[in-house]
Amino acid sequence: MTQSVLVIIGMSMTGVSAHAATSEAAIGEAETTLPSLTFTTTATKTPTLVKNTIAQTTVIDEEQLQRYRGQSVIDVLRGQGGIYVTQNGGDGASSGVRLRGYSNSQVLVLIDGIRYSSATAGGAALSLLPVDQIDRIEIVYGASGSSLYGSDAMGGVIQVFTKGQNAQQSNVALTVGGGTENSYKGQITGQLVNSATTLSLSTGYEKTNGIDATKPYAQFGIHHADKDGFESKNASLVAKHKVNDNVEIGATGLFAKSTTDIDSGSEVPNAYADQKNAAVSAFADYQQDKLSANIKYGQSYDKSTTYDGADWQTGRLDDVINTTQKQVTIQLGYQLPLGKLIGGYENLKQEVDSSNDYDVTHRTINSEFLGYQLAQDKYDVQLNVRHDDNSQFDSKTTYNVGGAYRLSPNTRIGASYATNFRAPTFNDLYWPGSENPNLKPETSKNAEIFIENSNHHQHTRVTAYQSKFTDKLAWVTTDPLTYAGQMQNIDKADINGISLTSDWQLNNTLFGLGYDYLDTEDKKTGKELIYQPKNKGIVYLGYQQPKYDIRTELQYVGERYRDANNSQTLDSYTLLNLTGNYYVSPNLTISSRLNNLTDKDYETVYGYRQKGINSFVSLTYQWF
Repeated sequence: MTQSVLVIIGMSMTGVSAHAATSEAAIGEAETTLPSLTFTTTATKTPTLVKNTIAQTTVIDEEQLQRYRGQSVIDVLRGQGGIYVTQNGGDGASSGVRLRGYSNSQVLVLIDGIRYSSATAGGAALSLLPVDQIDRIEIVYGASGSSLYGSDAMGGVIQVFTKGQNAQQSNVALTVGGGTENSYKGQITGQLVNSATTLSLSTGYEKTNGIDATKPYAQFGIHHADKDGFESKNASLVAKHKVNDNVEIGATGLFAKSTTDIDSGSEVPNAYADQKNAAVSAFADYQQDKLSANIKYGQSYDKSTTYDGADWQTGRLDDVINTTQKQVTIQLGYQLPLGKLIGGYENLKQEVDSSNDYDVTHRTINSEFLGYQLAQDKYDVQLNVRHDDNSQFDSKTTYNVGGAYRLSPNTRIGASYATNFRAPTFNDLYWPGSENPNLKPETSKNAEIFIENSNHHQHTRVTAYQSKFTDKLAWVTTDPLTYAGQMQNIDKADINGISLTSDWQLNNTLFGLGYDYLDTEDKKTGKELIYQPKNKGIVYLGYQQPKYDIRTELQYVGERYRDANNSQTLDSYTLLNLTGNYYVSPNLTISSRLNNLTDKDYETVYGYRQKGINSFVSLTYQWF
């Protein structure tokens, strides 16, 4: 949960700039990350203290992200409660997140408010986004996101904010690092900050020889005994300017151009995929007295070209899939005598340009949304409704009703109920050879209750939730030899779960745990949903001083089924990780991590290896 992550934040690492403060400030840095002082915009579409949100919310800030230098967003999400990460190999490999029992395509990903999830495959290429270009990550658990953002937010919303959003002072920073698998990276960031303007520009490069991604028994006979490397060139931009006391304009951008070696179903060695991913936006904000207004235009693209055919050496492009999403959002807010009202309009255009012959290559979604939020000493209330008109389907209306009551200054109880949906992707509808244009959107109804307790030293929350969804999309095989078939609306499913987070800070010591229990059932077959661990947990311990900080964590993922018949499972696994920072001076920081210390051999997807014991060390020098 938010708070849990927040304390985790504190334990994670004190940033370079924070170290420049006095010893007392450095020791107290973790206290500034407590939920009572942390804001989120993802959970409500307007800046809100985490302590006033109804949905379970996690905020991972820039200082926490320092523990993940040289890694990707997908690596950050591995250790978060309620999330199970699947990855087909090492760095840069195809990956996905499963949140509260919902699959990758049922979790919405945003970058600076712009929809980033793929319009063809569903989900988002989070393994291609480097942490070092990120300012913070916000995770909202559960179904309330649909009434705020529309399709795909059935399991929750993950929003990534570009590096430089919260720059406090002008500086130039240089980071260099290296590690196992012949991994190395370099990055330079420049930030200009004055009373009216913030400008941040960062560019980075990373490369690794990688690991042998597939097991000898890998599916479809795609194993090649070679290392599958990864290379990335990336950049980020934030530019903001206050025109006057009421108006601010700006632009953001996050870009990644990468190459991932893959094992191909053909007998071609050295097959690879080129990817270009980006999200850019321009905005204008207005704020005066009780009225606020925001207009934003943004565009994201996901471009992939796979070279794995017999003629790859001649430059034949075997599989090209480019998707673009263009989004315009207008939002108004008004502070009432009691509570705040928000409303707005969104226009989204999704387009596909591919070497595959899709019957339909574009669609438009027009949406209106309305919300009300109340934050009082005793009560918190959130009400939202959204109407989506999709050019391919009937319109959908979703809503969320949630409230919380403080039994005492430190203890809060709450409950919420929400409806949501997911529109089929272009691949679901029009993939050549398996077309089914008659598919309907998936829908679900969700309820949850929680109790939480916070004080100066700890935050603990228990959340119980239940989801029932209908018209679930599933692949129906018509030829068991070739796996030919199509997507169909055939299933209903139930998801029931409990999430516990407890985070503590006693002087310089931080410790805590998280545990998730998940029970899923396909109502048609009575079987559990695939790749959904029934038990998942984390225990961590950290210690911080003005000159250094260190954290060790133990992550456990339970057994889970890898087939719909529940006849085959993947083994449970436990990972031991260690991270730390040493502050040589106010300008120079050494960061290090050592993952999978026991060299555990495990799989998140059948037939694909994960990294054994691995390490990375980096140096960051900052000129103020």
